[in-house]
Amino acid sequence: MTTQSSARSATPTVARQPDGLGKRVGEVAEITVLFDVKPGGAERFHQNAAKIQDDAFQFEKVVATVHDFRVTFINNDTQVIGAVTYDGDFKPYMADIFANAAPWFDEMFEGVVEGWPGATSPNMVEWLATKIVEADMWYASNPTMTVEDTTKAQKVTQAFNALLDTASG
Repeated sequence: MTTQSSARSATPTVARQPDGLGKRVGEVAEITVLFDVKPGGAERFHQNAAKIQDDAFQFEKVVATVHDFRVTFINNDTQVIGAVTYDGDFKPYMADIFANAAPWFDEMFEGVVEGWPGATSPNMVEWLATKIVEADMWYASNPTMTVEDTTKAQKVTQAFNALLDTASG
């Protein structure tokens, strides 16, 4: 049986990013992009998918503000969706990902996405903005928890569990 508190906390407000595209609630934001795929691009991506997946951990650790990121091919591999949930404002996030993970984005999308300008292109953010589709609905389970907060909470939980194991064993 669950109980509900009579004093409910206020529902967080989901709004558009103040400095760019996508939604934001609390500390957490999202963007979704929709790209057209070059002929043979989906096959190229799938051939490299294992390396792209392995490299995700390296690059996302450097960026350190990404909650989740996914890439999905749709419409018989003629389009690809990229969706990310991240901490902070749009413009600093864009600067950060292309400064720190440009090789990974090129690894994913060069030869795959129509018109891909290259992640180090000075017009990359402007080009990408034309591919962003605004979410009609978006939910974040922990809008006040940054990636750093989540990492700290995991370490505290692990330390506490180790302490309990030591005390009981």
